[in-house]
Amino acid sequence: MKPKVVFIGASTGGPALIKELLLSLSSLSYTIIIAQHMKEEVLPSFIKELQCTIKFPVFSTPSSLNFFTPSIIICASSVSLVKKSMHYSLKIERTNQNFTPDIDKLLLSFTPYAESFDLEIIIMTGMGSDGVNGAKALKTLGAKVIAQDEKSSPLYGMPRVAKESGVAETIYSFDEIKLYLGAR
Repeated sequence: MKPKVVFIGASTGGPALIKELLLSLSSLSYTIIIAQHMKEEVLPSFIKELQCTIKFPVFSTPSSLNFFTPSIIICASSVSLVKKSMHYSLKIERTNQNFTPDIDKLLLSFTPYAESFDLEIIIMTGMGSDGVNGAKALKTLGAKVIAQDEKSSPLYGMPRVAKESGVAETIYSFDEIKLYLGAR
């Protein structure tokens, strides 16, 4: 059985929604990897807040990953998946991007290993198009892509591009995303 990994990519308007989303989960049987655009100096306090309020394990870019142990991983910087021998890790990479973490970089780093996972991608609120190219690449390898709807997005940029480009096969409201993740 392949381990399930659910990516959540968000930007403007995302922190409050991500916290609400994680608090709504009554159980967790998979790994969630969150790439929330945020200034690097602010990310540690966001992660600490989640660690104090979420009832599931929340990690900040762990050096070693076990995808068979349900957990929530918050990318504290731009990261890429690396496999050495039989072990996976997230390698922190500094970029010159205007935003961090780089959602596309994270998603594209999973493409060589996509057949080893059951992948789902949720593109939530935010400006721009970060995450769409990575989601497109993983979709061609079997990943399911969901975008947040316009009405429930504080800023309908990233999900709009995912929808209009045809990358997102499903459009859900924020409440539907909560129900969807809770049923996984």
